[in-house]
Amino acid sequence: MRSVLLDQRIGTFDDSDVDLYVGPNATWAEIKTRLREIALDSNPSDVLLVYFAGHALVPEWSTQLDAYLVTADLDPDGLRREPDNGLRMAFLKRDVFEAFAGTSFLILDCCHAGIYLDADLRHAEAMQTYRTQVDRHSALLACPNGSAARESDEHRQGVLTHHLLRALRGEAADDSGRVSFGQMATFVAEQGIEPPPVQLVHMWGPTTVLTQPPVSRHDRQALSSPANPGITRPCKSPLEELSSSIVQLLGRVFRSKAHPMQQSHQQGQAERVEIIRYALDADSVAVVEFSGRRIGVVNSTARFNKEELRPLLELSAADAIQYRTSMPGHIVSNDAGRRLLCVPLSYEDDRTLTLTVVDPALAPLDMGEPLAVMLRTIWDSNPLADPLEAEMRVMTALRTNFGRLPLNLYQYAFSLYQKLIGSMIMVFQPVVELDLRAAGVSIQSYEALARRGDQEVRAPLVALQMAHAWGDRFIIERDALLLAKAVHSYAAADAEAPWQGTKPLSVNVAVRSLLSDSYLTQVSKALAEADLNPRTLTLEISEQDAIQPGPGERWPQEPLAYFHRRLTELARELRISFAVDDFGVGYASLARMAELPLTQIKVDRAVLHHPLAVEELELVARVARDGLHRGHAPNARAVIVEGYDDEAPVGLKQIYDLGIHHVQGYFCGEVASTSLRPLNQSVRERIAALVRGEV
Repeated sequence: MRSVLLDQRIGTFDDSDVDLYVGPNATWAEIKTRLREIALDSNPSDVLLVYFAGHALVPEWSTQLDAYLVTADLDPDGLRREPDNGLRMAFLKRDVFEAFAGTSFLILDCCHAGIYLDADLRHAEAMQTYRTQVDRHSALLACPNGSAARESDEHRQGVLTHHLLRALRGEAADDSGRVSFGQMATFVAEQGIEPPPVQLVHMWGPTTVLTQPPVSRHDRQALSSPANPGITRPCKSPLEELSSSIVQLLGRVFRSKAHPMQQSHQQGQAERVEIIRYALDADSVAVVEFSGRRIGVVNSTARFNKEELRPLLELSAADAIQYRTSMPGHIVSNDAGRRLLCVPLSYEDDRTLTLTVVDPALAPLDMGEPLAVMLRTIWDSNPLADPLEAEMRVMTALRTNFGRLPLNLYQYAFSLYQKLIGSMIMVFQPVVELDLRAAGVSIQSYEALARRGDQEVRAPLVALQMAHAWGDRFIIERDALLLAKAVHSYAAADAEAPWQGTKPLSVNVAVRSLLSDSYLTQVSKALAEADLNPRTLTLEISEQDAIQPGPGERWPQEPLAYFHRRLTELARELRISFAVDDFGVGYASLARMAELPLTQIKVDRAVLHHPLAVEELELVARVARDGLHRGHAPNARAVIVEGYDDEAPVGLKQIYDLGIHHVQGYFCGEVASTSLRPLNQSVRERIAALVRGEV
């Protein structure tokens, strides 16, 4: 073994890094001291391989959960009094491999080798749950616990070692001639040894190379030449091994032509339980209500039988109630082979709603917690009515719960989000200029608003806000797509408008997008393609966005100063304007409103319903005029009150008397539309009367 690892042609170890203990020199005290030194002095980049061939001893007085590797100086009779006077498997596990900072491997070619897996487990259940898990440790053990290792007279050594050496000398090599610990272990396991060896191959086991092909003169020259550009790969995601299962499940839920609900007229919960039953190839699915000792069925597929499943449901009820906020799901099974996958959906007081899947296919169950997260999100979404948004909600739930996804799932989600944003349309809501006279009431400008359809009244906030769970790339792509859609749609609507001249247009934008040159390139491109004057466009920065560096990002100035400089440069280069949106919520502050180079301030409707609404509006109006009064600006900033309707406790007269002459909302009788229409005479007269306080 030592000769192979140090072989000048194929070995990957150096002479100075290998310690060999043979015959009378193999003493437990010296070996333990050396292994402990190695463990305590190790670094994360180190590799430790321990190989032992010989005998193992399980003392009669032991718990059968530990064994001694027999060394030259082992005194079996003295172990009862001094149990640490020997090389115990528990010592290897606890004091060597658990303490080793790098990647470690163990090979035991001896009887009772399988005891190593259970060594040091005095209280099996608790220790399995709470003991240190060494995820960078792998082992190859000659036989299971209680079995004897095989020896060969022909080869004059253990059978395991014989095949192990065959593997390392190239018989287990990959296409490039390298042999990893994982390949070596797999090769040995395939040789038909009885009893079969035990494998424990964790992280780095499949990739840590122990031997490699001989290096030719040509290869040595290549190794000494300048390095190639090489390749890059992202750090492994915890969902890496589940990505294909996740995509397969998404396909069965959202795109399968054999979907039983494609031709069904069922809606709501009935639709969703059937979708989940089909996706998991389950016997049946139900939403079960646990309340105290009562078990009720809220909705179910045809074959769900509560009475037949009652014993399993009663078992599930205890966990569903006790762990409803801490356990994403659990599986209940019995000796007859019946299984229930239970995923909590909601709870109120002692009432818990649980999605219960009866006898699902075994393969999806291996997904574990990600499956529970996906099912809960599918239930909360609308898979048939809006499959695009529903699927994106599932992907976002995975992102939110598990962090970074595997690269292929991330790219899949990005493409899906592009389609979701691309499916939206832009409607335009007028900003009305108030006046005491009906003739003076007019449409001052428009704001572009995203909608999923031309009949939708509300913004698709869930879809728009998903981008923040994914980071800058999604946010910038969202804003760029909506900006281009808004500019092109507005130019077309403006060409059909019944007036001369183009009214200003405002479009929402995130802080992160304004820091991106690629987004600003899209702004210039869209304006040029639509032949729209840049001075027509105002980008509204939401107060719900923080002005601060992203994770790991450094700004050369204080955030407000840095962002102020950025907006000033953009206004000069692109000739567009900026406004603050949603003032009164999120990160709203007077400093932000006063210090940024803004042409208008849009006050959120939440301010109107505040007890001190009039005082707050008066303060905003004073800040808006501050630049003019100090001679820093030629005009006062326009103040626009958003979301105004007939339910607002503050009247138009109060707003107008504060010097605020622009209001946006549904009070004017005009809903947001894909076309631009003037206010009719009756609406203008009504607004003027409200401004005068006559209505």
